[in-house]
Amino acid sequence: MDKAQAVKLLQGILNEITMPDGSAATDRFTGLRDVDGKIREARMILDELAGIPPTLLSNMADDLDFQVNSRRIRLEALARYITSALKFANTGAFEKPQKIIHAPRDFSRLTTTVPGLKEELEKRWREAQRCAHVEAYTAAVILMGSILEGLLLARAQLSTPIAYQSQKAPRDKTGKTPAIHDWNLSTLIDVAADVGWIKGDRSKFSHALRDSRNVVHPWQAVMTRSNFDQATCKTSWNVLDASVEDLFNSLP
Repeated sequence: MDKAQAVKLLQGILNEITMPDGSAATDRFTGLRDVDGKIREARMILDELAGIPPTLLSNMADDLDFQVNSRRIRLEALARYITSALKFANTGAFEKPQKIIHAPRDFSRLTTTVPGLKEELEKRWREAQRCAHVEAYTAAVILMGSILEGLLLARAQLSTPIAYQSQKAPRDKTGKTPAIHDWNLSTLIDVAADVGWIKGDRSKFSHALRDSRNVVHPWQAVMTRSNFDQATCKTSWNVLDASVEDLFNSLP
């Protein structure tokens, strides 16, 4: 395959997997299998494109973004590598694909009862990704856990009668339920799953994120021998992203 043909094919794939604004065209792919098929197609072309730095291909093979259970993330990763390859093919200059910051959802519908919470969560959402990109994995996971806690608390504040009536709501010795803002993350997860704000199986992974978040206490990190890496951050991010989707779907 000559260079001109390879470039044309790669540009066609890039146009197929991205929208005009540069975002991933997830609606054009029915599932992960379709996305993976496009990844294999692009990889075959890249393998045939003479002069592509071996590091691009090896980085692509090892990139955990292609293992994430998300069409969007896999398509964004593929777009980064194709863009980098096209730039090299056209100019001879190779740059490591830049990580993309996944913009937060508009949390307004969830945070109406807590002024300022929307802005704080959006800031932490972006900071968590920046931390992961510079390999500050512990900080990234702690931030992800705090975002989950803030969103669960906000959701409970929107439907306090339902939250208080949950079988998982905490009770003191007199049988009285403390104010929602005094509930811990473990309780918030259990209540959210009990009343259907997040999926039941999601709560198990949310508790895993909570356990990881607890390394904010240095002694906890020592006791659990935590050693977070890129894979930990990918898993934690998937849990957070999916939980956010559940919470939005639970809104009337």
